[in-house]
Amino acid sequence: DLVKKLSEHTGHVFKRIPMSGALDAVHGLKGDLYIPGSLNIYCIEVKHYKDDHLTSKVLTDKDPQLIEWWKQTIREAAQISRKPLLVFKFDRSKWFVGYKDMPTADYNYTYISVNGHEFFTAKLDDWLKNEQPKFV
Repeated sequence: DLVKKLSEHTGHVFKRIPMSGALDAVHGLKGDLYIPGSLNIYCIEVKHYKDDHLTSKVLTDKDPQLIEWWKQTIREAAQISRKPLLVFKFDRSKWFVGYKDMPTADYNYTYISVNGHEFFTAKLDDWLKNEQPKFV
């Protein structure tokens, strides 16, 4: 679903990374999605879970799941010198995105800062439409 959405929006052909990003960083592939044959700007980590983790637990749990996902995304992006991009959804929800760059357009996004981890979140469709991100 996400591969199709990103491919249609950007005109690039996205693919899943073999072994879900478990390759050594020397291969230049971390995260879950990439564009073959291109120098990818983002390390894209994808999460799809049954339950919603974007709740008050973000502010009250010691290690909220959303922050753990972001930490993984940051770590893997740093290993291959790419920008971190977290794309996530929950059963029967829309796709959301977590990103580091300050939004440049006026749309619904949320700034999250928890225990030194700072990023923005928005609906993926809104981010794609308003930010027009380049992936390569």
